Amino acid sequence: MGMGQYSVNRDLLTADIGLLVRDEWQKQGLGAELLSYLAYLAKKQGLLGFTAEVLMDNAPVFQLFRKARFDLQKENDSGICFMKAMFK
Repeated sequence: MGMGQYSVNRDLLTADIGLLVRDEWQKQGLGAELLSYLAYLAKKQGLLGFTAEVLMDNAPVFQLFRKARFDLQKENDSGICFMKAMFK
């Protein structure tokens, strides 16, 4: 159905996150559940947020992080968004 993972960045305060949900399972809340559980684990580990590289036209990912109430910082570079999503 889907998968999610993170790896701690060199700063030891954030982690690079990756989420994948199969097409037929999208828009059913699975991405939100994966993100919520990964955030739970990351907070428990003492991390302050996630980073990710996202295509600028991937609106569902930005919506997912906004709905989860992350503080988002985005930097666009030639169609790729370098996103920092900090926990509240």
